[in-house]
Amino acid sequence: MVALSLMLIILMVNTFIPSYAGEIACLVLAHSKVHDVLAPYERVIKLSATQALKLDVADYRETLLAYYRLAYDSMLHNKLEDCARYVGILLALMLKAKGYSEELGPQLLSLLERLDWASVRLYADEPEKLIDYWLSYKPKNLEDFAYAYVSIALSLLDQLPSDAFIRVLHTPKLRELYIASLITIVITSAYFVVKRVRAEAGGVKYEGYR
Repeated sequence: MVALSLMLIILMVNTFIPSYAGEIACLVLAHSKVHDVLAPYERVIKLSATQALKLDVADYRETLLAYYRLAYDSMLHNKLEDCARYVGILLALMLKAKGYSEELGPQLLSLLERLDWASVRLYADEPEKLIDYWLSYKPKNLEDFAYAYVSIALSLLDQLPSDAFIRVLHTPKLRELYIASLITIVITSAYFVVKRVRAEAGGVKYEGYR
């Protein structure tokens, strides 16, 4: 009986059905610069986005900024699963802040699947300004809502520190390995340079003055 219960629990976990908000979050992620970095954690994003719909939020501005900063810091220190979780929550709460409900999900997802993503305008403004713009924006219709959402969401995601070299420098263990390998390369290179100079110097004969 216990074994059967455990099997049922495992099946329930493995058959997790994401919300439309989770699907939308991953669709946005797929068109962002951080997709390659966070792609292995799409399930985490879908799960966290789905759970975020149940959150009671008193101050959307501060909450969205907090989750963005958590996502930024997590990616900077190479904690990618944590980053994926925060990104999922952020993207779902952006929807919820504008009155989104799952009843609207199928229509919104359909619009985004047909969207010309190459035409989406990206902004280089600071996260605070982007979030303020989103919270104050009044869409004319669902299509306008969809476009504005992906525009702001992608602008935020593209500012995350996805560059591998930057992340290495901010991850203690990886940074130490990088520095150690760099020192090894420098020492090895110096050794061969000295060896070559000595070999060349040994082949020069001094003839002196006549």
